[in-house]
Amino acid sequence: KSFKNKQEISISCNLPNVNIVYTTNGSEPTKTSQLYFKPFNIDSSCTIKTKVYFENDSSKTTVARFYKMPHNWKLTLNCKYNPQYSAGGPEGIIDGINGDVNWRKGEWQGYQSQDFEAIIDLGKEQTVSIVSGNYLQDTRAWIVLPTEIEYFVSKDGKKYTSVGKISNPVPASDYTPQIKKFEYHLPKTQNARYVKFKAKNFGKLPDWHLGAGGDAFIFIDEIEVK
Repeated sequence: KSFKNKQEISISCNLPNVNIVYTTNGSEPTKTSQLYFKPFNIDSSCTIKTKVYFENDSSKTTVARFYKMPHNWKLTLNCKYNPQYSAGGPEGIIDGINGDVNWRKGEWQGYQSQDFEAIIDLGKEQTVSIVSGNYLQDTRAWIVLPTEIEYFVSKDGKKYTSVGKISNPVPASDYTPQIKKFEYHLPKTQNARYVKFKAKNFGKLPDWHLGAGGDAFIFIDEIEVK
């Protein structure tokens, strides 16, 4: 549901001899809306609504939302997410779509038994002043906020300099499902092309947890550079 430049959209119906209509501006489709004949391209974020008309009957409206990524960053993951929690693929954490507290929707990337480490290539050297990342805690589901986040910058992608750390203030024993944004404002802006994110995994679940001894997950969605 996210794309960089353009995205091809196809609409199908199992019934023969029907009229498929659609809109791309979020409005409700009617009999006079655009008829669908063949796949078409979109080049900006939009909400597509479609409906099928057959004689005097019609289907319910089907809705799909597509988001154009706000940048052309490249992402390198120095860790491996659990295939069950992919957020749609490697770039799911830089696609501009923020996951909500209901992680079962599939909008979060999940990492178990390891720290999180990723590098964003901004494409060219830029001024960096703020770095951030959204993390999730749902302790009952073995998802615990990282204990510490550290940020690094580099001009060449080889030599990295740490620009700051944030310690997590939320105890793992807080069972309230919640999202925590770890945002760091650099004391001094830096010129950099590459930004590295490191998040330390909580590790083994403690004795008071039903899954004591099991390995905690880090859940992350959207790392950002400003």
